Amino acid sequence: MKPSLRKLISYIVTITCITSPIFLCAAPSGSEDATIGDQIIQLDPVTALAGDSSPTFGVSPSRTATKTDTPLADVPETVDIVGRDLFAMEGARSLEDVLSNIAGISPSVGDGQRDQVYIRGFAATNDEYIDGVRDSETYFRDLSNIDQVEVIKGPAAALYGHGSAGGIINRVTRQPTDAPVGELDLTFGSWGDARADLDAGGPLGFGRLTYRLDASVEDSGGFRDEYFLDRHHVSPSFAWKPSAVTRILVQFDALSDRRLDDLGLPALVGLPGSGFPGTAPDVPLTNYYGSPDGRRADFVQADVTSAAVTVDHDLSKNWRLHDVARIEHYTLDRNNVLPTGVYLSGGGAFDGDLSDVWVTRSGRHILRHQNDLFDQLESVWSVDTGGVTHQILAGLEVAHQTAGVHSAQYNESPVALIDPVLTDRPPGEAPSSLTYNAVASDTAGLYLQDQIAFTSHWKALVGARLDTFSVEQDTLTAPYADLRNLNRAFSPRAGLVWEPSTELSVYASAGRSFIPSGDGLSIAATNAALSPEETTSFEVGAKASLAGGLLSITTSVFQLERNISETNPLTEVVTNSGDQRSRGAEISATGHLSKRWSVSAAYSLLDARIVDGGYDSAHVLLNGLRPGLVPRNSATLFTAYELPCGLGFGGGAVSMGSRFTSNDDFVTIPAYTVLNGVVYYHRAHWLARLNINNMLNHRYYATAGEGTDATGQTVMPGAPLNLQGTVSWRF
Repeated sequence: MKPSLRKLISYIVTITCITSPIFLCAAPSGSEDATIGDQIIQLDPVTALAGDSSPTFGVSPSRTATKTDTPLADVPETVDIVGRDLFAMEGARSLEDVLSNIAGISPSVGDGQRDQVYIRGFAATNDEYIDGVRDSETYFRDLSNIDQVEVIKGPAAALYGHGSAGGIINRVTRQPTDAPVGELDLTFGSWGDARADLDAGGPLGFGRLTYRLDASVEDSGGFRDEYFLDRHHVSPSFAWKPSAVTRILVQFDALSDRRLDDLGLPALVGLPGSGFPGTAPDVPLTNYYGSPDGRRADFVQADVTSAAVTVDHDLSKNWRLHDVARIEHYTLDRNNVLPTGVYLSGGGAFDGDLSDVWVTRSGRHILRHQNDLFDQLESVWSVDTGGVTHQILAGLEVAHQTAGVHSAQYNESPVALIDPVLTDRPPGEAPSSLTYNAVASDTAGLYLQDQIAFTSHWKALVGARLDTFSVEQDTLTAPYADLRNLNRAFSPRAGLVWEPSTELSVYASAGRSFIPSGDGLSIAATNAALSPEETTSFEVGAKASLAGGLLSITTSVFQLERNISETNPLTEVVTNSGDQRSRGAEISATGHLSKRWSVSAAYSLLDARIVDGGYDSAHVLLNGLRPGLVPRNSATLFTAYELPCGLGFGGGAVSMGSRFTSNDDFVTIPAYTVLNGVVYYHRAHWLARLNINNMLNHRYYATAGEGTDATGQTVMPGAPLNLQGTVSWRF
């Protein structure tokens, strides 16, 4: 028996033995008065195992955009939500898979160590949240405890503070419920993929306590040479209702993720005159240019543990308190050998002969540990002032983050582009560079928001946040100096909603966000003294509910503009006098076309430009160029139809327009469209599903690495035709 399969079976047996007695012996609790927890934290998904109709692709109510219980029709901005019933049916196993359902989002390799996307043309590296609390560590998130993923597009600093130029991504977790739940999923796929997921919960049978336990284990391969993924995740949570007006939620989470650190194929790129065409090389998609032993010398290992305590309390019928404290510990051990450029063994200009092309390489070792502590205290007060109602949110957020980073870089021998013979550097070789930094940041944010209903047809939202953000870096390697930065920022937001009918709302909004030096606990001498980069957003749109509320449609047009840093090539002085702008339009639809026919679809048209970017490190003028990894067109579709017998089938497409790998527009990633399909069958307590990905076996390039100039750019191939089978048992 395969070792990974034995590990899966052992894991399943252990967890089931632990949870089954709790699940089977617990009696359903009796009816209780409604509590604040019932009102805002009940987040049960609609799943593909539901009874006599197809999955809705629906979502639970969202509080991310306003932090209050507000219908999406009353929110004056674009809010895209992907529920678990949709991404589970697609066989999604990563956050990138989930976000492929949202147009206007494009992926990045993310240094091979993290989830990384662009939203409306701007990098969202540090804009990850979980249950509304910042989760900025650089790792790959697991989906086993996620109920839905919400993307708020446009600046969100009025509620969430620094970051959020193009938007934020919030993962909403599964939480304890009064109704018992239990589900076990086994998934197997191409390249030896194997994964098990467990979801169990319900009342504990005493003390008004409920629990939820989500866990997963994965041992998978991939189509790329040397690829592997070993992952373990467990997330228990407990809810206690000491009274009808108070709910206390305690959550724990532990994730261990080890995988190949793979940046893809080296792009054929060089300075003008090199002859390189700025494309991906025509080599096998499996080609890998790192260590000959990836598991030993070319891996990224992330371990993340966290705990959170959330208290909700009703002071009165119209006054509610909410507090969440979250602590997280993160460690990263990254070892990799990566392509850094291409050259011709005989010199001269490239004439199309790939056998003469060689790949330069660099070795890197990064050790990072990070500790985060966040607390958000919020009050929501509803009041009627002569027929005009107000829902007033006041909040205070404080955070303390520390990190230690040890980084070493090594020279590696070059290899041939065609049929590379991979080698490791000699043992004990000294690094070519070495850095060690200790970084700490403190955040204090005070925010206020008023949602005003003038009439049933006219509503407004106004809010602002005042932030103080400080960062200090102790540079422990000579001759570099210690760095400090202190920023204070005011982030306003305003929107107006007109609802001519219960099925239609039209809105307009404006907002501003900021990104300070030191965002993400990373600061350099070139930007330590800079003021924050500010983004201003304007958006108008409409939201419609059709077919009796079965189908929701959102459309919008928008402009975001941010001052960016640029470097004077003569003086090497960095300033924030640059300018990057995104203008675009989006439309999305989610829900049912009929009782048994469900759909999720979206399209984005995005004109993103570096209006004034100065020069990059290769002295290429960036003015007027398109930002890297941002397509002009992107679209997504997934639909499913279910017969009365429980047999369902569906499929869809992910389409991405052509992009450049970096801001210099030297390397092009061609446009692609990938078709996916699904067939499933379910009865009362079980489901079997087969996902067919890249059905036409299309050769395409999904994204690129983090290269920033005419060298060191990589292109990541997309997976060829592959199958994934899942069996689910609900107990």
